[in-house]
Amino acid sequence: MKWNPQMGAILLALCAALLLCSCSSVSTKYPLTADPKAIDQEKFEGSWQSDKSVLRIQFAKSGIAQIAGLVWKDDNFEIARGEMIVTQGNEYNFLSVRFREDEEWMEGYLLVQYRFTDQGDLVLWRPNNDAFEEAILKTLLTGDIQKSTHSSQIRITSEPGTLLKFINDPDNLTLFEYREPMILRKIAEDNRTKPK
Repeated sequence: MKWNPQMGAILLALCAALLLCSCSSVSTKYPLTADPKAIDQEKFEGSWQSDKSVLRIQFAKSGIAQIAGLVWKDDNFEIARGEMIVTQGNEYNFLSVRFREDEEWMEGYLLVQYRFTDQGDLVLWRPNNDAFEEAILKTLLTGDIQKSTHSSQIRITSEPGTLLKFINDPDNLTLFEYREPMILRKIAEDNRTKPK
């Protein structure tokens, strides 16, 4: 399935607000790691709220986090499903996120940088499209650039190790939109209803 910005409006708040508000995105051909680990599992697992959307994150035995988003649209609840692979970086960690519609997975993975606050909130930063486009044009990374009047889609095709090294480089501080973070707040749960 090709990346469709309209689908993002109903896909987990994680992607909708962060990655799709401008209908622009940076995706990767491969997740940042081929060996998923449940990094920050206890912090991630549970229900989260952002704006009018709620999402649930639960790690599978494979180390890949399963995500379900619930939103109200056109007088109905709609559920969007996805998965994310957590990758540990030097200073910040990263998410490789993809979703499915009608049981078909999107091509590639959306790239997000994250951290947790001391209060347990989840802070997410979307990639800076201009910075990744420049990296491709300077051949620091390989990838494809598709531009239209109001949006741009950047698809990174570099090997995961090359991309991870590039985004971990402290000299590349403009790669993510630090001025426009998205903050998700965890919803308190009754332990009696928590999945086992």
